[in-house]
Amino acid sequence: MREVKRSALVNQSPARLYELINDVESYPRFLPWCTHARVELRTAQEIVATIGVRQGALQGEFTTRNILEADRSVHMQLVSGPFRALEGRWLLTPVAGGCRVDLTMRFAFRSALTGLIFEPKFAETVGSLVDAFVARARGSG
Repeated sequence: MREVKRSALVNQSPARLYELINDVESYPRFLPWCTHARVELRTAQEIVATIGVRQGALQGEFTTRNILEADRSVHMQLVSGPFRALEGRWLLTPVAGGCRVDLTMRFAFRSALTGLIFEPKFAETVGSLVDAFVARARGSG
């Protein structure tokens, strides 16, 4: 299983980053590889969402159940998609003047051949997420 970890400091509150992470419908507007984003279910405790991905030859969609801890964390669990396993966690920690954002994502494709071909590209895509959300937070004030 592949694991990708990224973190950043941003001069926004954890509440603001939490809001941006959970604004799933906006993903296609600022994530260049996101073709579509659809919320299947939204409650105060969870969001089930389907995300379309296109980056190079990598194309498809996956659905996750996101367990929410308000202004603190989002834990993603695979519902469906081309993965044998997919789980991730956004962790938002208050720091002086803002927030530390940590993303850990673990994944493995269902097919070994698909994994061999697409794992590096998906790891790159996941790696770009923190930068994209930090840039959005900085641009949104």
